[in-house]
Amino acid sequence: MNLIENFPIIITFGLDPVLDGVLQVYLREKYQIIRINQEISFKYIRKYKSVFLLIVNTDQPWVRNSHLVEKIKEENLFQNAPMIAICLKKYFLNMDKSEKYLFDDILLFPCNNEDFLTRIEVWTNTAKFINEFDKKSESFSLDTLEF
Repeated sequence: MNLIENFPIIITFGLDPVLDGVLQVYLREKYQIIRINQEISFKYIRKYKSVFLLIVNTDQPWVRNSHLVEKIKEENLFQNAPMIAICLKKYFLNMDKSEKYLFDDILLFPCNNEDFLTRIEVWTNTAKFINEFDKKSESFSLDTLEF
């Protein structure tokens, strides 16, 4: 599929072929799905401007070893794109807390397709709202709020 300007994009990293098939069947009419299944140069993904969601399979050794998530978080282009981690329950138990906090959401597998697709829909809608909102998104904490 050719890139269509401003067509919403979902980028997946190391996604299982079965899950990729689910995404293709249910979401290909609404989103362009870019599949990355090997370690890549960051220049490659910078060309995508309308990224609404990043899905990262943290069970893939190349994803963990490349510090991919940290690199994405540092990139201004992806600041408003939510990032979902996918991992097996057994790996999640051993995942470092600092790694868990890098993601906006973590899906534990096995789970059913409806849960998977619903969470994706929630996060893509969130990204759409953030991208259409006029103000720059900012992080805040309770101590920074003025009452």
